[in-house]
Amino acid sequence: MDWKVPFVVYRITAEGKLEEVFLAEDFKAASYWLSYIAQTGDVLCKTPLHKKHSHSSAKAEYWSHKGEGRELVTNEQGWKQFATPKQFNGDFPAEQEKERV
Repeated sequence: MDWKVPFVVYRITAEGKLEEVFLAEDFKAASYWLSYIAQTGDVLCKTPLHKKHSHSSAKAEYWSHKGEGRELVTNEQGWKQFATPKQFNGDFPAEQEKERV
């Protein structure tokens, strides 16, 4: 399945894989979800449909992540440090898994 939305939120599973947990058409919806619903460490990515995507590949790219409490953090290296002990391989998906409901 190709990308259908410009924003996607992922959560790292116990197996170190990224699980798609939220899809958003705009930053306002993505930011709200990340602030109030997401778990610490959930990561917001921009897809190739977003105008600020580098377009160097078809993969999603880091935008920000959920810190402690409601804070949104924009620190890719900090998120990678969070993800490393969870055995995440560092590779973001190149396509959307789910249809938006």
